Amino acid sequence: MKLETFTFESLKMIPYQAGPIDNNTYLLADTETKTCVVIDPSYGFEEALETIQQEGWQIQAFWLTHAHYDHTIHAFYAGQVTPSIPIALHPDDLPIWEAGGTARLDQKEKEPSYPKPSIALADGMSLQTGRYSLTVLHTPGHSPGGCCFYLQEAGWLFSGDTVFYESFGRTDLYGGSMEVELRSIQNKVLTLPDETIIFPGHNDFTTVQRERHFYAANFGLH
Repeated sequence: MKLETFTFESLKMIPYQAGPIDNNTYLLADTETKTCVVIDPSYGFEEALETIQQEGWQIQAFWLTHAHYDHTIHAFYAGQVTPSIPIALHPDDLPIWEAGGTARLDQKEKEPSYPKPSIALADGMSLQTGRYSLTVLHTPGHSPGGCCFYLQEAGWLFSGDTVFYESFGRTDLYGGSMEVELRSIQNKVLTLPDETIIFPGHNDFTTVQRERHFYAANFGLH
């Protein structure tokens, strides 16, 4: 299901929500250069692809906030069909990716055949889509290589499963840690301006201001 479109100058951001646990896929397109990236190509990717084809945009890359299957299902598929599209992932999540996106490595497939990510994400690096640069924030806790993508000029944060609306991703899966998760939220998310819109990996959008109040009241974070 296509949700409300957000715009900043020539940048258009179209969210799609689909699947059994309301995964969010984000299409980020520079309408002047007619280039785009897809953040977490999940169950909504097929609808996003229809938009891409209708608009005549060219996919530059898939940016993955983390490697869990429900966020990467169409990166696996599209990477096999169109291997020229780069896949961006933090190296600390490669064991999850190579196990087929499973959150439990004891469920690893015997012969995984997934394309290898070609862009190694790192904290503080810049990612380009058209004329716009987003900053990578490494936010482990839900998974070892979890990342957020921050567009400062627009005040947008794509948070994956690091932060949800008054919640966060579970920390009882491979490489997860409640302590590390809360530290990531405190140091990388709550330090952003209050008006920053958070676009999470599941469910409703939120803001840094709302989450600042939530984490102060429930976890003593400031």
